[in-house]
Amino acid sequence: MQESLTSPVKPAGQSVGDRLFHWLNQKTIQKFKGIPGPTPSFPMGTAPEILGKKPLWEVLGSYGETYGGMSLIWILSKPSLVLNDPKLIRQVLLTLEQQEKLSGEKKSRCPVTQAMNFYKDLPRKALRPMLTDTSVFIAKEQNQDWKELASNNPFMLPYFDEWMSQQLEPLSQFLKQRSQSIVAKSQGEIMPAYDAIQELTFEGFGYATIGRSLPLDILACFRQMCETGTSRMSLSSISRHLIFKNPIPGKYRRASKKWFEHFSGVLKDVQANPDGRSLLSWVLEKGETNYSDEDLRNYIAGVYPGGAISSPAGTTSALHFLWQHPEHLASLREELDELFSAPLTLERLEACEKLDQVLRETLRLRPPVPFFTRNVGGDGVKLGNFEIPAKTQIFMPNWGIHRDPEYWTNPDTFNPDRWDKETCQKNTYGSDYFFPFGRGSRACIGQIFAKIFMKLSLAVLVQEFDAKFGPESADPTFYFAVAVPRQLKLQLA
Repeated sequence: MQESLTSPVKPAGQSVGDRLFHWLNQKTIQKFKGIPGPTPSFPMGTAPEILGKKPLWEVLGSYGETYGGMSLIWILSKPSLVLNDPKLIRQVLLTLEQQEKLSGEKKSRCPVTQAMNFYKDLPRKALRPMLTDTSVFIAKEQNQDWKELASNNPFMLPYFDEWMSQQLEPLSQFLKQRSQSIVAKSQGEIMPAYDAIQELTFEGFGYATIGRSLPLDILACFRQMCETGTSRMSLSSISRHLIFKNPIPGKYRRASKKWFEHFSGVLKDVQANPDGRSLLSWVLEKGETNYSDEDLRNYIAGVYPGGAISSPAGTTSALHFLWQHPEHLASLREELDELFSAPLTLERLEACEKLDQVLRETLRLRPPVPFFTRNVGGDGVKLGNFEIPAKTQIFMPNWGIHRDPEYWTNPDTFNPDRWDKETCQKNTYGSDYFFPFGRGSRACIGQIFAKIFMKLSLAVLVQEFDAKFGPESADPTFYFAVAVPRQLKLQLA
């Protein structure tokens, strides 16, 4: 990956469109002078290249090799930055204290630097109807309100680890039973891999967090809202002004109403009849959160869009990689024979080295969330060697960094064995070259639960079944801000 950030802006081309774009936007172009990138042309800027046949994250990731650690793109007449330099991404996603701890260097403490220079903007309008303002994911600013909201989230409460430890054995048994039912419905026929594993994830999330499976009609509501959210996200990536504050389709409104009404009923039911096992039951019994009933309702409803899209994407990809590499599948099965020979505990699950290696390598090659976004706040900020104006959108793909040949040996090869003890210590989750769940304080708040759930569901599927995939492409497509391998077809026997 090129390190230079001082390459000159490409001159406007000779076409009429290139010259017209430069003439109409010359004042804005001047503000970004010196930052390299593809040549924009009227009226779309560089959008045709960015939103072309290749997935957005692959295009953005390739700019690291082509233009260096920082590059400039134009969506219509709106300039945005693409960062493929881990140090620059660190500056955007980590707090000053986190940066100091990582680098060992004191940062400037001037008022401008002290302020929150970056905020989250892109998915908020598109996803707010499904993820409410109490969701830490779409909260715009990392202010005191956000910190209070995050610290009171059930995934962050002091008894979460204890609950998770007690949850594993019953959850594993539930997943085994439900996976058999899902396979039985296919009657040995090939089926959409992601849909089947998402259904298993959906039910498993329900069993763990609220103590019950959710009806299939509620899953249908969920998928309807996801389809609408995907369309809104696609439009908002061009311009957030292209979407209404609230979705128009009647199907979405009916699905959303039914969705939240269902979880209001779930909350009342668990309050009246706590099961003593689910996370919601623990929260109601042990407290230590200031969440209101509405906050709790929104939390349990938000667990699904927060993780029941990305987690099955990771599990599906891992299963597909193992099918392609039977030598790794065989060694994993040997480990799982030992794992399931006794009651499951968190310590025994975490001690499964091969299982951990397979998950890490899957998330390196096919991170379900393949890029992150922020906007420049305040009066602007110095990023690298450049003064960046306020409201500039920033894209930070992990797709290219996870495959950087200067850092990873044979980066496009699925090789779980690369994750030896030294590599794991050097590349922890949220480090410079490995951040599938994001980085810093606003990394995925449910990532601990997600990692454990993906390990457990993958272990159950590998142990219980022989998986056979069809010839369909594994290339992920954009679905509700997640890279999902929706084309894959699967047969479990």
